Amino acid sequence: MTLLACSQKDVSTASSSFNEVSSYQINLDRFTSPVEDYIQHLEDWKGKEAFAAHVRGKEQIKIYGLESGELLETLAYTANGPNVFRGVYDFHILNEDSIFLNRRYAYKLYLVNGDYEVLQTLDFLGENDAIDKKTGFPSSKDAFLPVFNRNRLFRKIGDKIYISGAPNFNQKFPEASLTRTLLSTKHLETGEINNLLGFPEKMQGHGWGEFFSMVSADYSKEEDVFVLSYAADRMMYLTDRNMDIVREFEAFPEGYKDVPPYSAAEMESSEAQLAHWDGHYIFGSAHYDSHRKMIYRVALEPVEGYKPERNLDPLYKPRNMVVMAFDAETFEKRAEMRLKQSEEGVYLDRCFVNERGLNITYVDLENEDKLYFKTFVVE
Repeated sequence: MTLLACSQKDVSTASSSFNEVSSYQINLDRFTSPVEDYIQHLEDWKGKEAFAAHVRGKEQIKIYGLESGELLETLAYTANGPNVFRGVYDFHILNEDSIFLNRRYAYKLYLVNGDYEVLQTLDFLGENDAIDKKTGFPSSKDAFLPVFNRNRLFRKIGDKIYISGAPNFNQKFPEASLTRTLLSTKHLETGEINNLLGFPEKMQGHGWGEFFSMVSADYSKEEDVFVLSYAADRMMYLTDRNMDIVREFEAFPEGYKDVPPYSAAEMESSEAQLAHWDGHYIFGSAHYDSHRKMIYRVALEPVEGYKPERNLDPLYKPRNMVVMAFDAETFEKRAEMRLKQSEEGVYLDRCFVNERGLNITYVDLENEDKLYFKTFVVE
């Protein structure tokens, strides 16, 4: 990435504040978890604003109406039989007859219609990407593994899809930070793949591990810019379609301390790696609010009372969240809000922006059959 313009101001203070103005309540069926990993906000599903969730164990995509809170439709596919979709993780709905299904570890993406009939198969393995017989993974370090769940990016722009990915080997090793497979394009007609995005130069040549290697992203159609948030970088970046930087600015919460890469000792110990992950801030989702000309960024605070354990349940001791808002023209921090977790309920970094404001997931621990999105605006 090439820096074209750069000007920063002190972002330690904020002139406005976040205010909760409304909320959505979704009544989940008995199969849908409030913490599904594979989700999407739908601006228009058959004329209604909706929320979609992929329930992997049931091979179903559930569509819930945001206004009614009720289940609108279930899109069921099969993992057995002649027309199967095994190993589907991520999905992206363009409209009711254009749905992308990511068979992630087969390095294939299917474009299907509403009846799950395959319209197009997109292969992400190149001619020279030989499969290692022992691991089942491509031997090339430049192979692109599509990963676009939750805070990562999938956008169709013209004849291309812009899609988030991950390095094709263990991300604790410094070599993983030298790849350019964090975001790529795939041309829907020619099939050409173009790996566009790697790590900032200051992060290259170091081991960061799985969680600090992530980059969250959003795209503003109105401004034709991408906004990028690396998990271990205090800066945010605005780029053009080639991922050339048009602006970078400081975007960190009060009390933030820079995340160091793995030390040699930490690279040798999984327990030390967990301590490293839990002991530092990690930046999460990034959102461009075209309605209010704002950029939002979520930071997850270090874990309080760290113990050497890893529990994958998002509701188990979740981190406190800091949500920041920046003016999209001056890039000054406008607001900063700390969301503290409690025994009654927790906030999660699963957010979307609409005309109402920034909508943040909230789970009531007394009633996990309800999924809430609390709506905040900067005033």
